[in-house]
Amino acid sequence: MTHIDDKVIELARTALSFVHGEEHFYRHAAEMTQNPGGKVMLLRLAEEGGEHRKNIHRVFGAVIGQEMWQNLVAEEAANAHPSKIIAEMEAAIAHRGHAVVADDTQALRMAMELERRAIHLLKEMAGHTQDPEVIELLGKMILEECSQYDFLQAQMDSVLNVGLWLNTPEFRMDGKY
Repeated sequence: MTHIDDKVIELARTALSFVHGEEHFYRHAAEMTQNPGGKVMLLRLAEEGGEHRKNIHRVFGAVIGQEMWQNLVAEEAANAHPSKIIAEMEAAIAHRGHAVVADDTQALRMAMELERRAIHLLKEMAGHTQDPEVIELLGKMILEECSQYDFLQAQMDSVLNVGLWLNTPEFRMDGKY
């Protein structure tokens, strides 16, 4: 077991906020988008959280001990406010200069922010343990979160009609063809 300090407990609490708020968050993001395909994609992400929740429980149960983890789970479940994570995501996006608008790009920005935060949390947690099994599981989880982030980025590129690199020169700067 890893040395349990305040930072590890803080990471565990943050992970629990993701566990308790992720499904609600993706459902909220689905409500924000007007695109039927976008709604389906975000609702699918809401449903896919089961395996992620199991892995979070395995990681933190191993790192801080099952008894302490279960106490934190019970405490967080009693105080869970699913809208808290949504408010945090909206505030983070507004802070970076994006107006809060109920549209497709805002839903994607919020989803990408959630994934970015989850990646950061998991990477930080990997630095607080020496258990090889936990480190391996964290690596797997980080790859999954990165894949989801990349998927969301591709969706954003598609919605904004950007992200396509031209593999041949379409024009010349001197005006010659």
